[in-house]
Amino acid sequence: MTLSYGKTSPHDILAKAERDLARLEGAEAAQDEEATSDAVFDLAVALTSLKDWLKEHPGASFSSPTVESYVAGSTALSSFRDIANVGKHRVIRMYEPQTVDVAVSATSTVSVLVVATEAPSAGNAPKPLRRIKIIRADGSRHRATDLGRDAVREWGAFMQQHGV
Repeated sequence: MTLSYGKTSPHDILAKAERDLARLEGAEAAQDEEATSDAVFDLAVALTSLKDWLKEHPGASFSSPTVESYVAGSTALSSFRDIANVGKHRVIRMYEPQTVDVAVSATSTVSVLVVATEAPSAGNAPKPLRRIKIIRADGSRHRATDLGRDAVREWGAFMQQHGV
Protein backbone atom coordinates (compact mmCIF):
# COMPACT_ATOMS: atom_id res chain seq x y z
CA MET A 1 0.00 0.00 0.00
CA THR A 2 1.31 3.45 -0.93
CA LEU A 3 0.03 6.46 0.97
CA SER A 4 2.14 8.93 -1.04
CA TYR A 5 -0.05 8.74 -4.12
CA GLY A 6 1.89 9.88 -7.17
CA LYS A 7 4.98 10.75 -5.14
CA THR A 8 7.76 8.17 -5.08
CA SER A 9 11.01 10.14 -4.86
CA PRO A 10 12.52 13.40 -3.63
CA HIS A 11 12.37 14.58 -7.25
CA ASP A 12 8.58 14.25 -7.18
CA ILE A 13 8.40 16.42 -4.06
CA LEU A 14 10.73 19.02 -5.58
CA ALA A 15 8.55 19.10 -8.71
CA LYS A 16 5.51 19.69 -6.49
CA ALA A 17 7.34 22.57 -4.77
CA GLU A 18 8.06 24.04 -8.20
CA ARG A 19 4.35 23.85 -9.09
CA ASP A 20 3.45 25.43 -5.73
CA LEU A 21 5.93 28.25 -6.41
CA ALA A 22 4.34 28.85 -9.83
CA ARG A 23 0.91 28.97 -8.14
CA LEU A 24 2.25 31.49 -5.60
CA GLU A 25 3.67 33.68 -8.35
CA GLY A 26 0.39 33.53 -10.26
CA ALA A 27 -1.77 34.20 -7.21
CA GLU A 28 0.36 37.15 -6.20
CA ALA A 29 0.25 38.55 -9.75
CA ALA A 30 -3.55 38.17 -9.75
CA GLN A 31 -3.70 39.83 -6.32
CA ASP A 32 -5.78 36.90 -5.05
CA GLU A 33 -5.24 36.95 -1.28
CA GLU A 34 -6.79 33.56 -0.53
CA ALA A 35 -4.96 31.76 -3.35
CA THR A 36 -1.72 33.45 -2.27
CA SER A 37 -2.21 32.28 1.32
CA ASP A 38 -2.88 28.71 0.17
CA ALA A 39 0.11 28.73 -2.16
CA VAL A 40 2.51 30.01 0.54
CA PHE A 41 1.33 27.25 2.88
CA ASP A 42 1.53 24.55 0.20
CA LEU A 43 5.00 25.66 -0.90
CA ALA A 44 6.25 25.69 2.69
CA VAL A 45 4.89 22.20 3.37
CA ALA A 46 6.32 20.78 0.14
CA LEU A 47 9.77 22.26 0.80
CA THR A 48 9.74 20.98 4.39
CA SER A 49 8.45 17.56 3.31
CA LEU A 50 11.37 17.32 0.92
CA LYS A 51 13.69 17.62 3.92
CA ASP A 52 11.99 14.58 5.47
CA TRP A 53 12.05 12.63 2.18
CA LEU A 54 15.77 13.28 1.84
CA LYS A 55 16.45 12.17 5.41
CA GLU A 56 14.74 8.84 4.60
CA HIS A 57 16.24 8.43 1.12
CA PRO A 58 17.58 4.86 0.71
CA GLY A 59 21.32 4.66 0.20
CA ALA A 60 21.82 8.36 0.78
CA SER A 61 25.40 9.64 0.91
CA PHE A 62 24.41 12.07 3.67
CA SER A 63 23.00 11.85 7.18
CA SER A 64 19.89 13.35 8.76
CA PRO A 65 22.04 15.88 10.65
CA THR A 66 23.57 16.95 7.31
CA VAL A 67 20.09 17.67 5.93
CA GLU A 68 19.02 19.51 9.10
CA SER A 69 22.22 21.56 9.05
CA TYR A 70 21.63 22.45 5.39
CA VAL A 71 18.15 23.74 6.21
CA ALA A 72 19.34 25.64 9.28
CA GLY A 73 22.06 27.34 7.23
CA SER A 74 19.66 28.54 4.55
CA THR A 75 17.55 31.67 4.94
CA ALA A 76 15.07 30.36 2.38
CA LEU A 77 14.74 26.79 3.63
CA SER A 78 14.60 27.70 7.31
CA SER A 79 11.98 30.37 6.60
CA PHE A 80 9.72 27.91 4.83
CA ARG A 81 10.39 25.30 7.55
CA ASP A 82 9.10 27.80 10.14
CA ILE A 83 6.07 28.73 8.02
CA ALA A 84 5.18 25.06 7.47
CA ASN A 85 5.55 24.17 11.14
CA VAL A 86 3.39 27.07 12.32
CA GLY A 87 0.85 26.23 9.60
CA LYS A 88 0.71 22.59 10.66
CA HIS A 89 1.07 22.92 14.43
CA ARG A 90 0.14 26.57 15.11
CA VAL A 91 3.02 26.96 17.63
CA ILE A 92 6.69 25.99 17.35
CA ARG A 93 7.99 24.52 20.60
CA MET A 94 10.77 22.18 19.47
CA TYR A 95 13.20 24.88 18.30
CA GLU A 96 13.61 28.66 18.08
CA PRO A 97 12.11 29.83 14.77
CA GLN A 98 14.13 32.26 12.65
CA THR A 99 11.02 33.62 10.94
CA VAL A 100 8.81 36.02 12.86
CA ASP A 101 6.14 37.11 10.39
CA VAL A 102 4.64 36.73 6.95
CA ALA A 103 3.12 40.04 5.96
CA VAL A 104 1.73 41.94 3.03
CA SER A 105 3.50 44.97 1.71
CA ALA A 106 2.38 47.29 -1.05
CA THR A 107 4.59 48.37 -3.93
CA SER A 108 4.07 51.24 -6.28
CA THR A 109 2.39 50.56 -9.59
CA VAL A 110 4.18 53.52 -11.16
CA SER A 111 6.85 51.21 -12.54
CA VAL A 112 4.91 51.03 -15.82
CA LEU A 113 5.23 54.00 -18.17
CA VAL A 114 1.82 55.37 -19.03
CA VAL A 115 1.34 58.18 -21.53
CA ALA A 116 -1.67 60.24 -20.53
CA THR A 117 -2.96 63.68 -21.33
CA GLU A 118 -4.24 64.24 -17.81
CA ALA A 119 -3.44 62.95 -14.36
CA PRO A 120 -5.65 60.15 -13.05
CA SER A 121 -8.36 61.16 -10.65
CA ALA A 122 -8.42 59.81 -7.12
CA GLY A 123 -11.20 57.39 -8.10
CA ASN A 124 -9.26 55.67 -10.86
CA ALA A 125 -5.72 55.87 -9.51
CA PRO A 126 -3.91 52.54 -9.74
CA LYS A 127 -3.91 50.43 -6.58
CA PRO A 128 -0.57 49.42 -5.10
CA LEU A 129 0.45 45.83 -5.76
CA ARG A 130 0.39 43.58 -2.69
CA ARG A 131 3.48 41.44 -2.19
CA ILE A 132 4.07 38.78 0.45
CA LYS A 133 7.12 39.45 2.61
CA ILE A 134 8.80 37.02 4.97
CA ILE A 135 10.31 38.74 7.99
CA ARG A 136 13.18 37.09 9.82
CA ALA A 137 14.18 37.38 13.48
CA ASP A 138 17.18 39.47 12.42
CA GLY A 139 14.78 42.06 10.95
CA SER A 140 15.53 41.23 7.33
CA ARG A 141 12.59 41.25 4.91
CA HIS A 142 12.40 38.94 1.90
CA ARG A 143 9.85 38.67 -0.86
CA ALA A 144 8.22 35.24 -0.55
CA THR A 145 8.52 34.47 -4.27
CA ASP A 146 12.25 35.27 -4.20
CA LEU A 147 12.80 33.01 -1.19
CA GLY A 148 10.71 30.33 -2.87
CA ARG A 149 12.93 30.41 -5.95
CA ASP A 150 16.02 30.30 -3.70
CA ALA A 151 14.64 27.32 -1.75
CA VAL A 152 13.82 25.31 -4.88
CA ARG A 153 17.25 26.08 -6.33
CA GLU A 154 19.01 25.15 -3.07
CA TRP A 155 17.24 21.79 -2.80
CA GLY A 156 18.06 21.08 -6.44
CA ALA A 157 21.73 21.86 -5.77
CA PHE A 158 21.77 19.66 -2.65
CA MET A 159 20.24 16.76 -4.54
CA GLN A 160 22.65 17.14 -7.44
CA GLN A 161 25.65 17.41 -5.12
CA HIS A 162 24.65 14.18 -3.37
CA GLY A 163 23.60 12.24 -6.46
CA VAL A 164 19.92 12.05 -5.58
